[in-house]
Amino acid sequence: MPAKPKSKSNHPSGGKTKASKLRIIGGSMRARSVTYHGAEFTRPMRDSVRENLFNILGRACKGAVAFDMFAGTGVLGFEAISRGAVHVTAVEPVRQATVQIKKTIDHLGVASKYTLVSADAFYVADDMLRAKPGDDTPWIVFLSPPYSFWEDEETLKKLCNIIRLVQKNAPPGSVLCAETNTDFNLARLPAGDWDIRTYGITRLAFIEPGNVCGMNLPDLVD
Repeated sequence: MPAKPKSKSNHPSGGKTKASKLRIIGGSMRARSVTYHGAEFTRPMRDSVRENLFNILGRACKGAVAFDMFAGTGVLGFEAISRGAVHVTAVEPVRQATVQIKKTIDHLGVASKYTLVSADAFYVADDMLRAKPGDDTPWIVFLSPPYSFWEDEETLKKLCNIIRLVQKNAPPGSVLCAETNTDFNLARLPAGDWDIRTYGITRLAFIEPGNVCGMNLPDLVD
């Protein structure tokens, strides 16, 4: 049986915060809202960090398919659609979060572009992140798990497996963005030409896996 998802909260108090509104920062749905339920199990990326993330991605979203492996509020996927992504697949195991994401999908009218998978990302990654013969549509992959997952040896190994899957299978022009906190030793990420940006306690690590697609990468760890 899958382990119960760990809290995604990194709020200083460790407690519940008040529900608030997240806004889509750019693109065709700019300024439209995504409701954050305020529960402690999720950690929405701060607006300022998200703005920098999508500024760095630039035009990479346009025409791409996106995968949000730890969706939380779903806001990264909605932002990607707003910036031109043709489809988003978001993975979220917590029912309270999936209910809210579904409401936002309806509110924004993006049901045809947004697939929500209610599952543990570690269980579906192998099937989801497979190369599709004849389809060279670039991927945008968001890897924004609970910070504690980077510090736990078991979940770190699984996160690195997801990164290697993307490195192995993503078409050229793809981009993966991993979010960690500044306590994490980035040398523990799989080898690659990482572009690291730091914003307060948050680090964003970008890599273009298409640049190494087809190389002899290390075998995935079971």
